[in-house]
Amino acid sequence: MTSNTQTFSLAIFCDFDGTFAIEDVGSTLARKHLSKRRSLLWEKLKMGDLDPWRYASELFGGFEFSEAETDKFLESVSLDPGAHDLLRWCKVREVPFRILSDGFDRNLDKIQQHQQVFFDYDANHLEILGDRWHVTPGYPDVSCGCGTGVCKKSRIQKFVVKNPEVRTVHIGNGRVSDLCASLFVDYVFAKETLAEELEERNHRFIKFDTLFDVIDSLDKIVRPRT
Repeated sequence: MTSNTQTFSLAIFCDFDGTFAIEDVGSTLARKHLSKRRSLLWEKLKMGDLDPWRYASELFGGFEFSEAETDKFLESVSLDPGAHDLLRWCKVREVPFRILSDGFDRNLDKIQQHQQVFFDYDANHLEILGDRWHVTPGYPDVSCGCGTGVCKKSRIQKFVVKNPEVRTVHIGNGRVSDLCASLFVDYVFAKETLAEELEERNHRFIKFDTLFDVIDSLDKIVRPRT
């Protein structure tokens, strides 16, 4: 009697701030340099008077923070201890990996250079002109209720249309920008407020603390079945 071996074909999508990186770049900068503005806008966000992108654009649009100051801060950003290992895990297994960030492209580019880590990504756009931040949304989707500058669900949907046989994974930590993708994918890894939200919705997820935990679970997911 012969047995057929089945392996899973996966694609992994990962949040950046607070997930692939330990710090949340935007939140850290806002708490330190824009605390009053942040508090006022956060109340409007909670009341539903602003969607997440309007909140981000009003918070960071015109932010007076030079390229030198921004880059110095970005050099202090630490990655999750399992970040490099997760990228290696994907490379060895030829598993597509992509960062989906509601942060900014310029910051991701600088962090990659500093950390010597390289990944594909989707993010919002940042230009620093005359020491002021100018921000524009990356991939919003009005058909989704997330209201973010980068709708992560729609980015994953676009991939699935072209690769319907591939099982999708999303890794995240926040209920605001990660929820729509987490409700869409085949496997979701969650912590912090995203985990709380998914628990409230009784939606199945895999809890993690670091990306090492994610790797351990991924090994079980891709283990051949007989």
